[in-house]
Amino acid sequence: MKSDQDRPDDFVARQRERTPVSSKTSLRSDEWYDVEVRVRDVSQSGFMAECAQPIRIGSTVSLDVPGIGPVHAQVRWQVGGRMGGLFLDPISLTQCEWTAVRSEAPRVPA
Repeated sequence: MKSDQDRPDDFVARQRERTPVSSKTSLRSDEWYDVEVRVRDVSQSGFMAECAQPIRIGSTVSLDVPGIGPVHAQVRWQVGGRMGGLFLDPISLTQCEWTAVRSEAPRVPA
């Protein structure tokens, strides 16, 4: 396995910006109706998910992202039951319920 020193800077930065997720959501395509996927990681620029349905690489899909809504992406790869998509427009991770930092409700003095 290569160390970070042996990898291009853009590859290392891309790997570090991903946030682990384990959440089910809907994926839509023009070629078929909704299919349920389990998103495994997300970044501002894309996602990786488990998907039992074969998806054509290069096709445009819409991923339902909690807190944001439907986000259009291009399928970049699929290997076995996993696939990766590149968002056509980057998303804000602060609005994404998968990654947003939740604050505690203010305490009311007794």
